Amino acid sequence: MSAAPAESRERRLGLGPVLRGPLGVLGLLLLAGGLALAVGSSPLADWSSGLLTLVLMGLAALYAVRRRTLRVSLLLLRPVAGRERTDPLRQLAVELDRLRSWRVAHLGLGVAWALALFWHVDASHGGWLETVLLALCLGVLLSGLFGVVLQYWLPRSMLGIIEREVRVADVDARRSAIFVQAEEKILGGSDQLVDAYVAEIRPRLQGEPTRLRLFEHTLRRQDPGAILRGQLWRRLEGMEAADAATFRELIDLAEQKGRLDLNLYHLQLSVGWLLVHDALVIGTGVLVLLHLLAVAYF
Repeated sequence: MSAAPAESRERRLGLGPVLRGPLGVLGLLLLAGGLALAVGSSPLADWSSGLLTLVLMGLAALYAVRRRTLRVSLLLLRPVAGRERTDPLRQLAVELDRLRSWRVAHLGLGVAWALALFWHVDASHGGWLETVLLALCLGVLLSGLFGVVLQYWLPRSMLGIIEREVRVADVDARRSAIFVQAEEKILGGSDQLVDAYVAEIRPRLQGEPTRLRLFEHTLRRQDPGAILRGQLWRRLEGMEAADAATFRELIDLAEQKGRLDLNLYHLQLSVGWLLVHDALVIGTGVLVLLHLLAVAYF
C-alpha cells in the first residue's frame, strides 16, 4: 500500500535517469554556455561574462565545502523540509545533496566555467595580472581533467594487483613487518643462503622503486611482484633443499613488498593530484580577488 504514493511522487517529479545523470547535466550546461557565447558581441559582454564566470567559479567551489561539512546540506533542505507541497523539490534537493551528484555538478560547472572564461577573455583585455590569472585558470582546468581521468582509471588498474590497502599507514606497517620476517628467516641459515639474501632480497626489501618505474607498471597494468619473482627464481639453482625452501619464502615476501610499493604509489597518486589542484584553486582565488579590486579601482 505504501509503494503507490512513492511511485506517484516519482512520476510527479518527472526526472528520468538521463536528466539526473552526468550527460544531462553536462548537456544543459553546454547549451547554456553556447547561448552565452552566441551573445558575446553584446556591449555588456565584458561585465556580463565576468559576472557569469565568477558565479560559476563560486558554485563549483561549493563542492569542496560540501565534502567537508554538512552545512550546505542543511541550507539546501531546511527551506523545503516538512512541507507536502514542496515534496518534489525536497526529493530533488536530496538527490543533489549526494556526494556523487555534487561531483557530477562540479564537473559540469567546470565545463561551463571554461566556456564563460573563454567568453570573458575574448570580450576583454588585460595586463600581466590577467595573463597570470588565465594561466592559473588553465592549470585548474587541466589538473581537474587529470583528476577525473585518474579517479575513473586508477581503480581499474588497482584491481590488477593483489595488495589493495586503502591507507598509507597500513602499507608502511606491512612493509616494515615483511622486512622483519625476512631478517628472522635467515637466522641460522647457511652462508650460501645469507649471501643470496644479502645480494638479492634485502636490497629489494629496503629499496624504493622509482616513480617512473611504478608509473610504467600502472600504465601497463603489470604485476611488479610477479616480475620480481621471475628475476629471483634463478637463484634457487644449486641450493640445498632446506635453503631453497627458505629462499622461496623470502621470494614470497619480496613479491608482497613489490606489490605494496605499487599499492603505495597508487594511494599517493590518487591524493597528490588533489593537492596540486587545491593549490592552483587557492592561487586562482587570490588573483580573482586582486582582479576584482583592480577593476573596481580603475
